[in-house]
Amino acid sequence: MTVDEIFSEVFNIPVSDVNDDIKYQEIEKWDSVNHLRFTAKLEEIFDIELDMDEITDMSSVKKIKEILKGHGIDSGVKD
Repeated sequence: MTVDEIFSEVFNIPVSDVNDDIKYQEIEKWDSVNHLRFTAKLEEIFDIELDMDEITDMSSVKKIKEILKGHGIDSGVKD
């Protein structure tokens, strides 16, 4: 599962609409509650633990992928 697919699922938008330029709260459903749901899903799918600084730094899809790369998840892809 990719970051784009997880994003699509949590925020209920077509995966084809997900791109690196999407920023926090540009999508109506990307609020603080869904941000935490998204974070929990990333941790579950990729078997990682994000710290509070990383969670608050997740301000765009691009930034999320950069943070995941720091956890050894290249391109935000997990089979």
